[in-house]
Parts: sequence; structure tokens; C-alpha cells
Amino acid sequence: MTLALLLVIYCIFISLGLPDSFLGSSFPAISTSMGMDSDAGGYIAMVVSIFTILSSLLSSFFLRRMKVGLYIFGNIALTACALLLYSFIPQNYGWIFYLLAIPLGFGAGGIDAAINNYVALHYKAVHMNWLHCSWGIGALTSPLLLGAFIDSKTGEGWQLGVQVLSYLQFGILLLTFLTLPLWEKVAKKKEKKEEEKEEAIASSPKENIKKLFKTPLFYFSCIGFFCYCGLETTTGFWAPSFFFYARECDASLAATLGSCFYIGIACGRFLSGLISFKISPKNLIRIGEVLLLCGSILALLSTNYLVSAIGIILVGLGCAPIYPSIILLTPYRFSKKLSQDAMSLQMGIAYMGNLALSPLFGLMANSLGDAFYLLPLIPLLFGTLMFLVHEGTNFLTKKRDSSLSFEEKKQYETSAINKK
Repeated sequence: MTLALLLVIYCIFISLGLPDSFLGSSFPAISTSMGMDSDAGGYIAMVVSIFTILSSLLSSFFLRRMKVGLYIFGNIALTACALLLYSFIPQNYGWIFYLLAIPLGFGAGGIDAAINNYVALHYKAVHMNWLHCSWGIGALTSPLLLGAFIDSKTGEGWQLGVQVLSYLQFGILLLTFLTLPLWEKVAKKKEKKEEEKEEAIASSPKENIKKLFKTPLFYFSCIGFFCYCGLETTTGFWAPSFFFYARECDASLAATLGSCFYIGIACGRFLSGLISFKISPKNLIRIGEVLLLCGSILALLSTNYLVSAIGIILVGLGCAPIYPSIILLTPYRFSKKLSQDAMSLQMGIAYMGNLALSPLFGLMANSLGDAFYLLPLIPLLFGTLMFLVHEGTNFLTKKRDSSLSFEEKKQYETSAINKK
């Protein structure tokens, strides 16, 4: 029963990845067929990010009042309906893209915050990595599917591709609906763990947030989240435009090559799950950061689209273990009691990285004459900053642990991590 729920959770994270990459992978074609500016996709992504932030910040409020399964079902329904409606937008009605970005963002934020905390508390590191590998599979599916439907000359066909994506999303929505009773049965089976969770939820959210804001560790962690999500979203969103404008690929090939980033993430997270038995989350983050920086340099220096694609894959491989590992470390960094509130706030700040970096890069590239060749600078610069911040976070947690009593240390222990 527990395994069955885990498989459902994996499918839900595939559904989270499907809409995350569709706009970036199809926007060169959308801008061509709909007569929109090349940087308009960044502004649409900004609206998505605003409502993802709002949803993330409100998730702990809703989860105190709703069953987690029902809450997740409602959020998947929002993203599925938004995707379907995107496929019917007529020409010269580009403003509808912005309108539909609202349910798309709100649904994504709720799913992300709710499931990440649940898995961080109750499952091992391998499951967190494979959970985000499932997101990578969903994010990888969109550019591959859309690339198959888009006409390389006219840019038409993206509507049918998005429609197929929405059908996949509705299929996962149906699966979630059929398995809603499973969440309650598994909750009863894990009564001991759920009691701990309820105890954490019962504490005052205002009190929890005050405690978090007084901790320097919280700010370090948030900067790390901001840098990671900003560089991941910017790289994933603009990679097709990078290949289209800077490496002179046609719209169909550019959409397909946009999947390189998500191939790296999906494969990397599967491998991270396997090696997580031997390597701690802290060291997985370090390995990821090195790969990310090497891939950025390769993609920046090479003018050959195939070599650049290898560089983008390396950036994806480097990104792979970072986000799941930061999520896993949340209960350890802030205690199990504060983890849901910390998760919600971190997610909100993380999506501010999406909100700021992706549209700003699009604006900058457009103002410099479609200078999307600058894209690899984003993971290079923010990856370097992230490395410094994570090492600072490790120093602070080590210092804190040395001053804790045996009883206090129990508040920070989870079965998911090795704190080396």
C-alpha cells in the first residue's frame, strides 16, 4: 500500500513537470505563429512564477485545513485545465497566455510544496531523488512531444502538441482521484509518523515563522533556493531559444534540443537516487555544482550546436541532485516541527528566482538583438554563488550541531539523510 502511494506520487510529479517546460520549448514556434515578441515568453513565465509563489506561501494554510490528497488533486486539475485551454488560443489573442498562467502557476506551487515536505519527512533520500527524476521525465516529455508536432517552417502544430500534453495531465488527474482513499489508508498505517506530523502542524504558524526569521541559516538556505530555481528555470526555459537564435537550429530542432537540459536532470536524478545510499546530500550538492559549472563553460565557449547540447546536458546533470538534496535537508536544518513552514517559505522565495531571472534574461537578450548566446552565463554565475552559499550553510549547521544536547538533536534527525 505504501509502495502504491509512492508510485502515485511519482506520477503526480511527472504531471508537475509536464507544464513546466512546455512554454519555453514551444515559444520560438508560438512567437512565430502568433506574431509575439521573442521575449514575451519570459513575461508569461513571470505571471506563472507570481502565482506559484503565492500558492507555495499559502500551501501550509490549506494543508492545515484540507486532506493532502484532495489538495493535490485540486491543484493538478488547475494545471490540466490551463494546458487544455492554451491549445485553443486563437491568433492575435496573446493576452490569454497571461490569463491562463494564473491557474498554471497556482496549481504547480501547491503540488510542489505539499509533496516535497511529505516525502522529506517520511521517505529515504533515494525516493526524493527519484521523485524529482519523475519531474524530469515530465519536463523532458514536453519538448520532445512538442518538437514532434511543430512544423519547422511555419511554427504551426504546437497547439496539437499542447493538447496531447493536457490529455496526459488529465490521465494523471484521474489516477489521483481513483487513489484518494489510499492517502488515508497509508496515513493510518503510518500512525506514529503522522502523529509527529500533526504535532508539528498543530504549533502556531506565526511562532514558527518568527523562529525561522531569527535564524541566519534560514536566509542562507533561501539564497541557495533562489539561485538554484532561477538558474534552472532560466536555462530550461530559454534553451530552445538559445539553439534557435544562437546556434541557428530550426524551430522544431530547437524545441527538441531544449529537452537536453531535462534529459540531464532526469538521468542525473535517477543516478543520484542510486548513489544516495553511499553519498550524503551535502556531497551530492557539491558534485552537482562542479558538473553544472563545467557544462556552463562548455556551452558558452562552443559554437557547434551538438557540443553546446552536451554542455546543456552537463548543466542538467549538475542540477539533478541539488534541488532534491536541499529539500531533503530542510527537516535537518530547521527541525521536523518547523519543516512545513520552512518548506512553504523556501518554495516561495525559490520561485522568486524564477520570477526575477527568467524574464530579466529574456528582456536583456531581446534588447541586445536576440543575444541568447549569453544563456550559459546564468548557470555559471548563479552556480558559483550557490556553491558559496551552500558551503556557508554547511558551516552554520555544523556549528549549531556542536552546541545541541542529545535530546535537542532528535528534533533534527530524519531517516532520509546522512549528515556528514
